[in-house]
Amino acid sequence: MSKPYTRRQILQWLAGSTLLLGGRAIAGAFFLPKPGLKSIKGQVLINGKPAVVGQPVSWGDEVVTGSNSEAVFTVDGDAYLLRANTEVTLGLAAAEHVVKVQSGKMLAVFGPGEKTIRTQAVTLGIRGTGLYVESHGARSYVCLCYGSVELTPTADPAARMTYQTKHHEHPYWVEGKQIKAASEVINHTDAELTMLEALQYRRPPFANGLNSSGGGGGY
Repeated sequence: MSKPYTRRQILQWLAGSTLLLGGRAIAGAFFLPKPGLKSIKGQVLINGKPAVVGQPVSWGDEVVTGSNSEAVFTVDGDAYLLRANTEVTLGLAAAEHVVKVQSGKMLAVFGPGEKTIRTQAVTLGIRGTGLYVESHGARSYVCLCYGSVELTPTADPAARMTYQTKHHEHPYWVEGKQIKAASEVINHTDAELTMLEALQYRRPPFANGLNSSGGGGGY
């Protein structure tokens, strides 16, 4: 479990994006966010080479974090936070954007447009959502933080389900053909979602009720 962001840290991120909680996203109307690596901790590789803050990240790239490491980056209208020991490939399949979480833990927020998130266990079709995914080989954890998703187990496409959430209501574990409701929200916080949305001059739907303290498992 990573240390939750404090309210001061959130405000610093928001100010850096010229967006203030409770204010108007004025700057976002005039400036497009510059894509790329926003922060790193520990060892981060892009396409097998050591990464540096400010380095561009684009479709076709592979981002890998080492032990006790973390990466925050943006691509187009999306923003990502990768935990330690995570491998993510930003792929293209025809005209479709496909984010492959090969291993590890990823929190991300997405702008308009359809995208597909894949792990070994599950495929997620999304549009403009906040999403947390853990990939543990044949077992994956999925928390739709807000928005809508089409969830399809790799082992049983006929079990496809579509659902919506407003605030972490329905986390699941997917393993083989089984989709099981998770007992709790784990390893991500509202503060982190707020930080990621701020990088794209946006606010999450729950922003007016922000819980900045994080919590034992999530929120």
